[in-house]
Amino acid sequence: MPDLIWIEDVLFPLIGMGMGSFVLYGIYRTVNRMLDRRHEAEIAGGGGVAQEVRQLEDRVGQLEDQVARVQELEERLDFAERMLAKHGQRPLLGDH
Repeated sequence: MPDLIWIEDVLFPLIGMGMGSFVLYGIYRTVNRMLDRRHEAEIAGGGGVAQEVRQLEDRVGQLEDQVARVQELEERLDFAERMLAKHGQRPLLGDH
């Protein structure tokens, strides 16, 4: 007959650790499945993120259009400044 002290001190703790490991593994799998489902739902119904990306792309396009417009206005301003500078150097028709 096996020694009862060995059974109580060694065998029962090993059985308890094994059962605890199975329980923790079951909890881990359940939580992992829940997280996977949530992630899949976010990807499938992730219209919020896709919509934000589209809005940001639209804003970038608008900014690029505004940059082109500012460059055109700068060119017009430079032309107007050159014309005014030439006008100031040349005598007026009525002034002789």
